[in-house]
Amino acid sequence: MAMSMSKITACEALDCSYNRSKECHALAITVGDKNHPMCDTFLKASKKGGNLDETGAVGACKVDGCKHNHSLECSAPSVKLSLHEGHADCKTFTLR
Repeated sequence: MAMSMSKITACEALDCSYNRSKECHALAITVGDKNHPMCDTFLKASKKGGNLDETGAVGACKVDGCKHNHSLECSAPSVKLSLHEGHADCKTFTLR
């Protein structure tokens, strides 16, 4: 059975190189470490990246305590990201 990736429906990390008009255009992001739902793909650089034709998705999630984490994959219907202390965090994170 093919698994579909959770789409990113909004991103408030305007400084990220993949962000255009509050949309993530990275092909796929990785979220977190074992404890914090940080977007590991967040990149603050002058060069813009990503695919302008599509919005991004979550490729992997490493946050053990998130109820949407199943076998290191995100099962949330959609994901929103916000800016937190200079980096992007997953706002969809929900503690188990």
